[in-house]
Amino acid sequence: MTPPTGKAAAPLVLLPGTLCDDRLFAPLLDRLDRRDVAIPRIEGDDPVLLAQTLLDSAPPRFALLGFSLGGLIALEMALLAPDRVAGLTLIDSNARARAADAPPHPGPPARAVAESWPRAVGKERHDDADLHALLVAMADHVGATVHAAQEQLACRRTDKRDRLAQLTMPALILAGAEDALCPPVVQRELADGLPDATLVLIEGAGHFAPLEAPDAVAGHVAAWLARVDHALASATPFPSPIRTGDDMTKTDSQPPARRSDASPSNDGDAVLQVERRDFTELVPTDRERVQGMRGFDPIYTDIVDYIVRCTHRIWDERDVGLIYTHYTHNCVAYTTMGTMYDRETHIRDTIQRLVEFPDRRGLAQQVIWRGNDTDGFYTSHMTHGQGRHSQYGMYGKPTGRTFLTRTVAECMILENKIYKEWIVRDNMGPVIQLGLDPHAYAQDIAVRKFEAGEPIMEVVENRRLLGQYPPETDADTSIAHNDGEAQLLRDLHHIYNKRMFGRIHELYAPNCQWHGPLMREYYGVAAVLQQTMRLVALIPDGYYVPQHICSVESEEGGAKYAVRWTLDGHHLGYGLLGAPTGHPLFVMGVTHYHVRDGKIIDEWAVYDELSMLAQVKLAALQRAAG
Repeated sequence: MTPPTGKAAAPLVLLPGTLCDDRLFAPLLDRLDRRDVAIPRIEGDDPVLLAQTLLDSAPPRFALLGFSLGGLIALEMALLAPDRVAGLTLIDSNARARAADAPPHPGPPARAVAESWPRAVGKERHDDADLHALLVAMADHVGATVHAAQEQLACRRTDKRDRLAQLTMPALILAGAEDALCPPVVQRELADGLPDATLVLIEGAGHFAPLEAPDAVAGHVAAWLARVDHALASATPFPSPIRTGDDMTKTDSQPPARRSDASPSNDGDAVLQVERRDFTELVPTDRERVQGMRGFDPIYTDIVDYIVRCTHRIWDERDVGLIYTHYTHNCVAYTTMGTMYDRETHIRDTIQRLVEFPDRRGLAQQVIWRGNDTDGFYTSHMTHGQGRHSQYGMYGKPTGRTFLTRTVAECMILENKIYKEWIVRDNMGPVIQLGLDPHAYAQDIAVRKFEAGEPIMEVVENRRLLGQYPPETDADTSIAHNDGEAQLLRDLHHIYNKRMFGRIHELYAPNCQWHGPLMREYYGVAAVLQQTMRLVALIPDGYYVPQHICSVESEEGGAKYAVRWTLDGHHLGYGLLGAPTGHPLFVMGVTHYHVRDGKIIDEWAVYDELSMLAQVKLAALQRAAG
């Protein structure tokens, strides 16, 4: 992977280790393509001060590679200036503090080399006189004074393991598999802690992998540099979203929707946004109406105020009867556990949930919307629900435990009433947090559905492969309302249906964050890649179908997108659901994306693994019954 034409390669800063100079990196540089390279000396006895000094003389943005002690300083630099370090490689290094009982290296320098030699190189290199002579020559050149300061650097370093998650740039952790000074367990620790890290252990090499296995080291460093260069060469930016006051079904090329003459203009910029406001600012008492809200109760000043305020009034203030004035009598709600076809079912379900969790609270996280008061509004409202299981209910005997779960409710609204809703709740999260057995709980759900005669979903041809043809080349962008939404749909089709997961590296920012089911929080491109493939691997014949998309410009910069989607296929992969059963499997989900500077910086993926598990259990019951 190389940067696009005209894009310069990232400057490379190399930090040698204890008693090493630039000769350590000569074999590596001989094998890499030409780029600007700096190899500063490791001098000083304070790690943070030295890191800041090196940053002062470094390029504005650069790739950073540190060997051994140089890796410790590289970590300090990256933590001080993560926005400047475009990529990080640590070779035969670690993130731990020096053990209190670790003996100092004996001086003078040549004796330190001799003492550490048997543990510093692979077994096949123990008789390598040339390598030994090179290490002695570098040590003599560094000298006793600098060596003493380097020993102080090593002693004064602090444990960085709990801070590794902050470093989301493309990373490479490389070491000799026979390194006794920084053994493989330490390398795995580094790779596990860094969100976007690749781990490489070179067989037969010891601590001085750059000199013991230069070809292998150069190959992996070159691949890492290609990732860094590509990340710096920004991908095609997402176009700006449509102005949110426009008609919710028409594209930019069509005329704007009719507006109510008696109502204020639909100024999308004036509508509230959730993310940076306290709750009292989201449900104001003295705010003028800023958006056409024909037919809505006077208390609501715009569509975000409406969806946040009425949710709070029903769920947190316990005014469940507002459902009569805020839902149509025949409102249909599609949920991950089944479909509700009338208002009374909404009321019954709400009361039962509130009784089981008396202190339940729903915290609004964001609302992405489109539409107007003539054609109707569409909202995608994400909340965090939290509470304590203190009463009997659907989860059985009270456990006294607390839960936190994420829900997205997507609503179609006209004149104060919701007439269609999609509710995607992470039901598996509370089950696990309350200490219940998810398989037993899902089995109980399946038995009830089986006894009620509920059919399982049948998957015949889901467009994954039409006949023997490969996946469709082009995404269906007919649901997009602007160029930004169309581009996102194309990229999702490329990833989920064409299985080109490598595009994730192009679309996501190096410091991106992924928020998923079970309140999983992961950082970096590698985490997004793993979690995306994790879902597809569970349903490897699944076909991803976006059903709705909308977007708003974000006060935080860039734009936010909401995509409601389905994935249907068969349970053919391993995971939380157990061994593959081959049963039909259907997933309904909603994902919110925050795109800034042409890159996805946040993804909130909400889908229900408990529903998936219950489907597998129900299919097994129906198969057993013949």
